[in-house]
Amino acid sequence: MEWRKCPKLGMQSIRRRQLIDATLEAINEVGMHDATIAQIARRAGVSTGIISHYFRDKNGLLEATMRDITSQLRDAVLNRLHALPQGSAEQRLQAIVAGKLR
Repeated sequence: MEWRKCPKLGMQSIRRRQLIDATLEAINEVGMHDATIAQIARRAGVSTGIISHYFRDKNGLLEATMRDITSQLRDAVLNRLHALPQGSAEQRLQAIVAGKLR
């Protein structure tokens, strides 16, 4: 029965993405302080235990969500900057601002 302890391959990243997306939806609807683990789990179609498994608690889930948002912003800025390898300081600054506001 050892195979039951092993998670399905690739499931962790899919499940984490699903939970982060559900967290963003819940925060958008009711605010960060009023979003509950139960609401987030319901949106994601999972049990609250799954959230505990991947993130330990609400704070862990919120931290992962904030890190995800920060990572997306960083990637957007870098993509715009790479498109301007010889850009002027003004163009590069505009790319940074545009990346943050996307």
